[in-house]
Amino acid sequence: MIANRGAGRPAFFLALMLGIIWPAPAPARTTTLDDSGSQALGPSVKLRWKSPAPRFAADDQMVGTTAIRVRINVLPWLRHTGRIYLALPAQQPGPIGASWTTQGRLLAGQVQSGNRALVYAGPITSPFMEDVLTFQFNVAGSRVRGAFPVTYHFEMDEE
Repeated sequence: MIANRGAGRPAFFLALMLGIIWPAPAPARTTTLDDSGSQALGPSVKLRWKSPAPRFAADDQMVGTTAIRVRINVLPWLRHTGRIYLALPAQQPGPIGASWTTQGRLLAGQVQSGNRALVYAGPITSPFMEDVLTFQFNVAGSRVRGAFPVTYHFEMDEE
Protein backbone atom coordinates (compact mmCIF):
# COMPACT_ATOMS: atom_id res chain seq x y z
CA MET A 1 0.00 0.00 0.00
CA ILE A 2 2.84 2.41 0.70
CA ALA A 3 4.02 2.15 -2.91
CA ASN A 4 0.72 3.70 -4.19
CA ARG A 5 0.90 6.83 -2.00
CA GLY A 6 1.91 9.18 -4.83
CA ALA A 7 -0.32 7.64 -7.50
CA GLY A 8 -2.99 10.38 -7.26
CA ARG A 9 -0.54 13.28 -7.59
CA PRO A 10 -0.34 13.41 -11.42
CA ALA A 11 -4.15 13.53 -11.68
CA PHE A 12 -4.32 16.31 -9.08
CA PHE A 13 -1.69 18.42 -10.84
CA LEU A 14 -3.35 17.81 -14.22
CA ALA A 15 -6.69 19.01 -12.83
CA LEU A 16 -4.97 22.02 -11.27
CA MET A 17 -3.28 22.93 -14.57
CA LEU A 18 -6.53 22.58 -16.52
CA GLY A 19 -8.25 24.85 -14.00
CA ILE A 20 -5.59 27.49 -14.60
CA ILE A 21 -5.71 27.17 -18.40
CA TRP A 22 -9.54 27.06 -18.64
CA PRO A 23 -10.93 29.17 -15.84
CA ALA A 24 -14.61 28.89 -15.03
CA PRO A 25 -16.74 31.36 -17.00
CA ALA A 26 -17.50 34.57 -15.17
CA PRO A 27 -21.14 34.97 -14.12
CA ALA A 28 -23.22 37.27 -16.32
CA ARG A 29 -23.57 40.81 -15.03
CA THR A 30 -27.21 41.83 -14.48
CA THR A 31 -28.28 45.43 -15.11
CA THR A 32 -31.69 47.06 -14.63
CA LEU A 33 -32.77 48.60 -17.93
CA ASP A 34 -34.36 52.00 -18.54
CA ASP A 35 -37.96 51.46 -19.64
CA SER A 36 -39.14 54.98 -18.80
CA GLY A 37 -40.40 55.33 -22.39
CA SER A 38 -43.03 52.62 -21.74
CA GLN A 39 -46.65 53.66 -21.36
CA ALA A 40 -49.94 52.07 -20.42
CA LEU A 41 -52.44 51.98 -23.28
CA GLY A 42 -55.46 52.02 -21.01
CA PRO A 43 -56.55 53.14 -17.58
CA SER A 44 -55.63 51.22 -14.44
CA VAL A 45 -56.30 47.48 -14.29
CA LYS A 46 -59.76 46.58 -13.06
CA LEU A 47 -59.74 43.26 -11.24
CA ARG A 48 -62.65 40.86 -11.50
CA TRP A 49 -63.32 37.46 -9.98
CA LYS A 50 -62.00 34.65 -12.16
CA SER A 51 -64.95 32.46 -11.12
CA PRO A 52 -68.43 34.06 -11.39
CA ALA A 53 -69.36 32.93 -7.86
CA PRO A 54 -66.21 32.23 -5.81
CA ARG A 55 -67.05 29.90 -2.94
CA PHE A 56 -63.85 28.07 -2.12
CA ALA A 57 -60.21 29.02 -1.61
CA ALA A 58 -59.44 27.50 -5.03
CA ASP A 59 -61.91 30.00 -6.61
CA ASP A 60 -60.33 32.95 -4.80
CA GLN A 61 -58.46 34.35 -7.82
CA MET A 62 -59.02 37.81 -9.20
CA VAL A 63 -57.73 38.70 -12.68
CA GLY A 64 -57.22 41.89 -14.64
CA THR A 65 -55.84 42.74 -18.06
CA THR A 66 -53.95 45.73 -19.44
CA ALA A 67 -51.73 46.58 -22.41
CA ILE A 68 -48.38 48.34 -22.12
CA ARG A 69 -46.37 49.82 -24.99
CA VAL A 70 -42.89 48.79 -23.87
CA ARG A 71 -39.88 50.84 -24.90
CA ILE A 72 -36.61 49.63 -23.40
CA ASN A 73 -33.44 51.67 -23.86
CA VAL A 74 -30.64 49.25 -24.84
CA LEU A 75 -28.34 51.81 -26.54
CA PRO A 76 -25.35 51.01 -24.27
CA TRP A 77 -25.49 47.38 -25.50
CA LEU A 78 -25.90 48.12 -29.23
CA ARG A 79 -24.04 45.52 -31.34
CA HIS A 80 -23.66 43.21 -28.33
CA THR A 81 -25.55 40.08 -27.32
CA GLY A 82 -27.70 39.90 -24.23
CA ARG A 83 -30.60 38.27 -22.43
CA ILE A 84 -33.47 40.52 -21.29
CA TYR A 85 -35.82 39.47 -18.50
CA LEU A 86 -39.05 40.85 -17.11
CA ALA A 87 -38.73 40.88 -13.31
CA LEU A 88 -41.78 40.97 -11.04
CA PRO A 89 -40.56 41.69 -7.49
CA ALA A 90 -42.37 40.35 -4.43
CA GLN A 91 -44.88 43.02 -3.41
CA GLN A 92 -48.17 43.73 -1.68
CA PRO A 93 -50.88 42.53 -1.46
CA GLY A 94 -49.11 39.15 -1.77
CA PRO A 95 -48.21 36.66 -4.48
CA ILE A 96 -49.04 38.04 -7.93
CA GLY A 97 -48.91 36.13 -11.18
CA ALA A 98 -48.48 37.76 -14.57
CA SER A 99 -48.73 36.34 -18.06
CA TRP A 100 -48.41 38.28 -21.29
CA THR A 101 -48.62 38.08 -25.02
CA THR A 102 -46.61 40.23 -27.42
CA GLN A 103 -46.72 41.47 -30.97
CA GLY A 104 -43.58 39.52 -31.82
CA ARG A 105 -40.43 41.46 -30.95
CA LEU A 106 -40.29 40.13 -27.39
CA LEU A 107 -41.20 36.66 -26.13
CA ALA A 108 -44.56 35.89 -24.53
CA GLY A 109 -44.39 34.33 -21.07
CA GLN A 110 -45.44 34.22 -17.48
CA VAL A 111 -43.89 34.95 -14.10
CA GLN A 112 -44.76 34.80 -10.40
CA SER A 113 -43.81 37.62 -8.05
CA GLY A 114 -40.28 37.28 -6.74
CA ASN A 115 -39.05 35.84 -10.05
CA ARG A 116 -38.17 36.86 -13.59
CA ALA A 117 -38.83 35.48 -17.07
CA LEU A 118 -36.86 35.69 -20.31
CA VAL A 119 -38.35 38.09 -22.89
CA TYR A 120 -35.42 38.39 -25.34
CA ALA A 121 -32.15 36.62 -26.11
CA GLY A 122 -29.84 37.55 -28.94
CA PRO A 123 -28.06 40.43 -30.60
CA ILE A 124 -29.00 44.01 -29.77
CA THR A 125 -29.42 45.64 -33.19
CA SER A 126 -31.30 48.85 -32.39
CA PRO A 127 -31.13 51.42 -29.57
CA PHE A 128 -34.64 50.57 -28.32
CA MET A 129 -36.54 47.30 -27.91
CA GLU A 130 -40.21 48.07 -28.53
CA ASP A 131 -43.32 45.92 -28.38
CA VAL A 132 -46.84 45.92 -26.99
CA LEU A 133 -47.36 43.51 -24.11
CA THR A 134 -50.88 42.53 -23.08
CA PHE A 135 -50.67 41.51 -19.44
CA GLN A 136 -53.06 39.42 -17.39
CA PHE A 137 -52.42 39.72 -13.67
CA ASN A 138 -53.88 37.37 -11.06
CA VAL A 139 -53.92 37.67 -7.29
CA ALA A 140 -55.73 36.00 -4.41
CA GLY A 141 -58.97 37.94 -3.90
CA SER A 142 -58.83 37.45 -0.13
CA ARG A 143 -55.70 39.65 -0.06
CA VAL A 144 -57.12 42.55 -2.08
CA ARG A 145 -58.32 45.39 0.15
CA GLY A 146 -58.31 48.19 -2.42
CA ALA A 147 -56.26 49.57 -5.28
CA PHE A 148 -52.57 48.65 -5.27
CA PRO A 149 -49.66 49.34 -7.61
CA VAL A 150 -47.90 46.52 -9.45
CA THR A 151 -44.24 47.12 -10.12
CA TYR A 152 -42.06 45.32 -12.63
CA HIS A 153 -38.87 46.13 -14.47
CA PHE A 154 -36.60 44.77 -17.17
CA GLU A 155 -33.11 43.40 -16.53
CA MET A 156 -30.32 42.40 -18.89
CA ASP A 157 -27.74 39.69 -18.39
CA GLU A 158 -24.78 40.66 -20.53
CA GLU A 159 -23.02 37.84 -22.32
